[in-house]
Amino acid sequence: MNALCHDARDPGRNKRKWNYFHDSKLVEALLDIVNIEAYKADNGLKPGYLTFVKEKLQVLLPNLGLNAKPHIELRMKTMKKDFHIVYDMVQGRNTSGFGYDTDKTCVIAKTDV
Repeated sequence: MNALCHDARDPGRNKRKWNYFHDSKLVEALLDIVNIEAYKADNGLKPGYLTFVKEKLQVLLPNLGLNAKPHIELRMKTMKKDFHIVYDMVQGRNTSGFGYDTDKTCVIAKTDV
């Protein structure tokens, strides 16, 4: 785990590398916000939620050095964009040839796609 935390940035780049474990902890922190309803608003989350997420991730991922802005905010933006792409492939208008396998928990496609 220390190797992942220590090598969280690409060498020579100013971008943080997120892996599946980091993403799962971010989702866990976001679920905590929704469950305790402290930052829940009518159409999203209240201001200040990023501070809560940062503090929660500092407990879950110590020594990672994440900041609310830009690290957490940008990762959430990327995850949201990726979610919408997959959702549109499986449920939306662009479902031609795509589906979802609940046993394997992955997107599937016909061979000709």
